[in-house]
Amino acid sequence: MKIEKLVLGGYMENCYVVYDETSLNGFIVDPGDEGKLIENFLDKNKINLQFILLTHGHIDHVGASDFISESFNAPVYISKKDMEYINRGEMVFGTIKEPDYYLNEGDIIDFNGKEIKVIETPGHSAGHVSFLMDNHLFSGDVLFERSIGRFDLPGGDYNTLIETIKNKIIVLPDDTIVYTGHGNITTVGREKNSNPFLR
Repeated sequence: MKIEKLVLGGYMENCYVVYDETSLNGFIVDPGDEGKLIENFLDKNKINLQFILLTHGHIDHVGASDFISESFNAPVYISKKDMEYINRGEMVFGTIKEPDYYLNEGDIIDFNGKEIKVIETPGHSAGHVSFLMDNHLFSGDVLFERSIGRFDLPGGDYNTLIETIKNKIIVLPDDTIVYTGHGNITTVGREKNSNPFLR
């Protein structure tokens, strides 16, 4: 399994392309901007895009979702709560077409015989979700290297965010790799031991 990080747009958002090197089946987490760049990467590597996963509805994470979905006829997954914020045109939320699937806590998405588990991780946004596949966690904007996500935007809340990190993420095995929405990739163990917000 190969995981490629594409850093996109003015917000330097991390989009992840995950694919099986044998079948070339793949999926994308948070295509936030620069749809043509993502399209070129998928075409160059001959990736068969299966679906698009959105951790939350902020514009820097969903900006290229419609373009990629339409270009590759790929279904889009997002939480209903964040889609409601999108439909209301709330500040910092992007615009996307009606998704194909709504995500809920405990949902399992099958990918090439592997299970992707949906974990509701609110605090940065009300409907934020993270995706766990084996020891790989795509955490969006909840947890960063030695930092945490913003909580001052619509649907955000500091106490909820800290509870989410402590009860949903830090309880995972220390070797769980955390693929953050911005900045460097980290691990649960590293954040447990060095993140000043979790002291």
